Amino acid sequence: MSALDTPRAARRGRRHRRRWREGGSSTARWDLEMLGWAVCAVGAGALGAHVAPVVFPVETAAGGAQGIIWSSMAVPVAVAFARSRPRGLLRFRAVDVAYGVVFGVLLRLVQGSVARIGVGAAPWPSTFSNDGGLPPSFAFEAVAGSIVTPTLEELLLRGVVLVSVFTILRRGVGSIAAGVAAVAISTVLFLAAHELAAPRDVSELVALTLLGIVAGSFVIGTGRIWPAVAVHVVFNASGFALVAVGTLLA
Repeated sequence: MSALDTPRAARRGRRHRRRWREGGSSTARWDLEMLGWAVCAVGAGALGAHVAPVVFPVETAAGGAQGIIWSSMAVPVAVAFARSRPRGLLRFRAVDVAYGVVFGVLLRLVQGSVARIGVGAAPWPSTFSNDGGLPPSFAFEAVAGSIVTPTLEELLLRGVVLVSVFTILRRGVGSIAAGVAAVAISTVLFLAAHELAAPRDVSELVALTLLGIVAGSFVIGTGRIWPAVAVHVVFNASGFALVAVGTLLA
């Protein structure tokens, strides 16, 4: 190879590798079939939350329900990433943590503001306590609910569902319309999963809707899943923190 050929070869070696939002082989198998399995998983998790108290003894019903919900989310996520890994989706940036703190806290404040409408000062949330302290299971529930559950939910709904919808629609309607549809559909499924598992009040529904929109917008806007995970983690963790304070100060 001559010296004149070297720059041309280097340019070929550095050719642009398309991110998942641009299409390409990394999302080719995140198709309608994969989306269907993900939607079925959302329904299975919601159904499992209702079946668990009947199937499991009283003392293990809550853990059984949690196990069913986690499994229903983890399986389609594992299948999707075994098929392929959307390029750039799992890339992490330090700023993702900042996004999570700012928007997670803001969403919790919005929920508190909505809860106060018409009733003045809303009471602090709390949990059952015999002696004024937190129940022994609270620490495990807080860790599971603040880290494991939101991570799985985001990987399924803002990962598999959102990316699949975007991939299916992008060529037909364009990236902007596909992005809007992907955020909307993933948010509707997110709301449906929570409402089917347990009825929510108005403030919770508003907060969950905004959480879905914010998380989905981050994934579409940055191409990364971790800003959405961070927002969800901070939002859930702040909820458990409020419950702890409300219980200890009651």
